[in-house]
Amino acid sequence: MQQNSEAKSQIDWKILIAEQENSGLSQKEFCNQRGLVLSQFVYHRCSSKNKKTQITKPSMKPVKVVGSEIHGDIRISLPNGFQCSFPCSLDMNQIKRLVEVLLSC
Repeated sequence: MQQNSEAKSQIDWKILIAEQENSGLSQKEFCNQRGLVLSQFVYHRCSSKNKKTQITKPSMKPVKVVGSEIHGDIRISLPNGFQCSFPCSLDMNQIKRLVEVLLSC
């Protein structure tokens, strides 16, 4: 009996995570509206993302920059929902290491 409730609980979290991602709401806002505990939501979301990350290993894709002058930042949106930006002057290997660490969350 406990296995059925655990399986149902996992399915419910997957549905809730998908609903939050499609809602446009922050995790905190979504949890407040649904009466969910934010820390539990984050735990299940991270667990779910880690399982996906283990199945498909992330890879860096080459980027071609056209033009002689580069200004601004490199902006990245990661599959785990994290968004960040780096100065263009940062070395590609440094960016790769930072993204790999961020994807592990």
